[in-house]
Amino acid sequence: MATTVLPLPSVNHAFEKFEPIVTGPSAPARFDPVAHLCFQPPTSVVTLQELLLPEKDAVSPVAITEPFPLFTLEGVKQMRADLFRKEIVNRYGDRTKRNCYKMRGYSKNTPFVDSVWRSPEVLKACSEAAGVDLDVVFDYEIAHINVQVDALTDDMSLDQALPPAIPPNQALSTPPPVVDQSEELASVGRWHTDSYPWVCVCMLSDPSNMTGGETGLRKGDGTIAKVRGPQVGWGVMMQGGCIEHIALRAIGTGERVTMVTSFRPRDPSLKDMSNLGNVKKSSRWDQLFTQWSTYRLDVLEKRSKLLRERIANAQLSGAKIAKLMGEWNEEQFEYMNHTAEQMTGTGNEGSQY
Repeated sequence: MATTVLPLPSVNHAFEKFEPIVTGPSAPARFDPVAHLCFQPPTSVVTLQELLLPEKDAVSPVAITEPFPLFTLEGVKQMRADLFRKEIVNRYGDRTKRNCYKMRGYSKNTPFVDSVWRSPEVLKACSEAAGVDLDVVFDYEIAHINVQVDALTDDMSLDQALPPAIPPNQALSTPPPVVDQSEELASVGRWHTDSYPWVCVCMLSDPSNMTGGETGLRKGDGTIAKVRGPQVGWGVMMQGGCIEHIALRAIGTGERVTMVTSFRPRDPSLKDMSNLGNVKKSSRWDQLFTQWSTYRLDVLEKRSKLLRERIANAQLSGAKIAKLMGEWNEEQFEYMNHTAEQMTGTGNEGSQY
């Protein structure tokens, strides 16, 4: 299979009782955009058209941005200190492979991380990079974490190999290992499209000595494009709901920590192909379904208000009003049927989650 490098720098927790973790006086500080944000817009993007992919379900022609500066090293340090506390990792860590695990649905117990993704400045930065005004989908999808720690073995609990608050300095001291394509395309997940339209993937490790660790994108002709990962504190915006992709395995790093936050278009009139196929396999259904339902109903309410204002303020003929109402009803029936079916269907089995 041809590979192109783009020129860019099981447990169902449905009924688990929720009890907030009480943090003490040493809990990390809240996000301060002056000290913790260093956003610079990406200098180039890759479009869906360049990947030979259709735009019919997209809200922007952009497929993925090049990596761009997003958080300062101090911001990364605060996020890691907040994340890699024993009580957080033990409660929310879910091992996926021998030395890999993920964490999700924890943001209410990580005050610094939670305040990062609620910051208007961060939302503005992500929207500017993507070229479309975005909102975080809902709380449960704030800062999904994928962790690869080489020191973590089968006989160890996750808290026995906690990444330190400061990313280890992995400056290149020896040539990176040479690997063949089969090793190179080994991954920490599966080929999948995301459940939500957009994601911000932020690197919380130092990838200086990393071989691999890219994101693989399946192009429209079946070939694979590899997108190099960002530097520590940098991010990438990807319209992951439209692109089949995979996280390739990192070699020679000691650790690889990425943070993924999911977004939807802020404009309720734009197409929103969000689904739960990928995420409900590893989510607490009570919280996920509550937040999914309320967000979908909120969009429906906003769409209803827009139509009401249009009918009330525009001088339309009776035939035009009837046509508008019929089209709107058909669209919303489809939207709400999809909303309900996502909570009962089997979902996408090709997911990394």
